[in-house]
Amino acid sequence: MHLRTTTSGRAVSRPGGASHRRPLAAGRRPGLLLAAAAAGAVVVNVVVGFEPAAQADAATGSVSIADELGLTAQSEAADVTAELDPLADLVASRSSREAAETAARQVQAKADRAELERQKAEQRAKAKAAAKAAAKEAAAAEAKKTAEAEAADEEAEEAAAPSSTAVAAIAQITNSAGPVAPQVQAAANAVVSNVPGAAGLTLGGTRASAADPGGHPSGLALDYMVLSDAALGDAIAQYHIAHWDELGVEYVIWQQRMLSSPGGSWSPMADRGSATANHYDHVHVNYR
Repeated sequence: MHLRTTTSGRAVSRPGGASHRRPLAAGRRPGLLLAAAAAGAVVVNVVVGFEPAAQADAATGSVSIADELGLTAQSEAADVTAELDPLADLVASRSSREAAETAARQVQAKADRAELERQKAEQRAKAKAAAKAAAKEAAAAEAKKTAEAEAADEEAEEAAAPSSTAVAAIAQITNSAGPVAPQVQAAANAVVSNVPGAAGLTLGGTRASAADPGGHPSGLALDYMVLSDAALGDAIAQYHIAHWDELGVEYVIWQQRMLSSPGGSWSPMADRGSATANHYDHVHVNYR
């Protein structure tokens, strides 16, 4: 026979030999147990009546059950707070994580902007360098083109002028008041021997009336009378330029221009009033 607890807290026996007190479930919350104990006390009070003795027994039974379960108001409050702490920690952890993620996104956005600016700057630098290189290449190409054109002109001039000063004919200086200097005769011989068309020209030699004392009056100048054949005049002038030192040239006058050195430039002369005075119909050469 087993004892059964009554509303007064006394144990009574029940047939069957088995105790009906059930062990507390390990996972049941203390608050629920306390509520169940309180509800049991209310039911007992209703069944047995409201006599003072019964109320005292119910109160004694409720306290005994609470005490037996180890439940108090203070322990319940402490347990609730303890259960809320993990939730608060979870909220705080989530807030911290979100703040960290926001900060990371801001840092990444800043890094992305910096990288974009770097790429733009690099592209601008490359474009500037490419433009500079292109300009340099264009200038080099233009300089090369100019040099090639000048070289072609020189080659054309050299090709137009006979390269030899060998004498195959003797020049007849018919328009002369006296003999010319030997070097002048030798130069005339080379011209008529090497410049096509020059052999049939009238050559003017010594002339006392000329205004250049170091030229015609002294026998050191010749006039190659090409008349209207400007191409022949160009060929004779170019032949003297190409063989300047060999022929002993001092200066050349042709088409109102004067040349004092083979590598120099033609200098314009004042207008003297006629084709002959301006040397459009003949090439004047002074020899040293």
